[in-house]
Amino acid sequence: MITEAHFSKTGPSTSGFLNNTSVPLGVQLWSLKNDLARGIDPTLKKLAATGFGFAEAAGYDSNSRTIFGLEPHVFRQKLEATGMQCIGAHAPVSSETVNQVLEDFSTLKIAYIICSLYPDAGRTAADYYRIAENYNQIGSIARKAGVHFGYHNHHFEFSPVEGERPIDILLKNTDPELVTFELDLGWVVQAGATPEALFKTYPGRFPLWHLRDVDAGGTAVNAGDGMVNFHSLQPLKKQAGFLYGIVETPSAATDGMDRVIASFNYIRREQLY
Repeated sequence: MITEAHFSKTGPSTSGFLNNTSVPLGVQLWSLKNDLARGIDPTLKKLAATGFGFAEAAGYDSNSRTIFGLEPHVFRQKLEATGMQCIGAHAPVSSETVNQVLEDFSTLKIAYIICSLYPDAGRTAADYYRIAENYNQIGSIARKAGVHFGYHNHHFEFSPVEGERPIDILLKNTDPELVTFELDLGWVVQAGATPEALFKTYPGRFPLWHLRDVDAGGTAVNAGDGMVNFHSLQPLKKQAGFLYGIVETPSAATDGMDRVIASFNYIRREQLY
């Protein structure tokens, strides 16, 4: 079980995770939202049987306060019954909602809460500076609750707004002790940027990687079928602060299980994570 005792400056202590292909590989469960809608228990069991060691949750409903329609503690019990752990969860978090989210996820016993988009429409440079300040506040609150708060990028953060890239505003103006980053490799490459440049400029800021691939047209594909050069990133894990690799495939796919299994098999066959 991951607890506060595992925490370091960038995340839970995972001393064996660098350059070790025997470590657990994770899956973002939003990749399997259609499979989970058809049956939560068989979906989780098949993921565990494939070899996934942990999951990152999604599907949080702030009104019903459920995850994939289940109370958080029930969802955790179902996941742990398969032998997998839940290291983190995605949720729309703001300064106004963070306390509810932390309360709802307290029984999930996660180490990370990840926000993939600030829940408002503001997207000027000034808005991103404000968001960075809010993320520091949210991160401070989360830390006191024993949880790391982080941000998951898309492609648009790499398009300059008033002369500045939003990704740079967020990285430069958030406290590394309070705000971590989950780097989606596919979105970075789709934006025409490179993970290598981010690791060099902002070392240690990316403990979580979404192992998502895209083709030349920007369509999400299985890992190894697109433009992301996973092999070139292997020796940069330490520089990036890498701790966890998490498979993600298109959430709208009706064959989500086949896709995550194919990605898992590629990553393990190539001895990447």
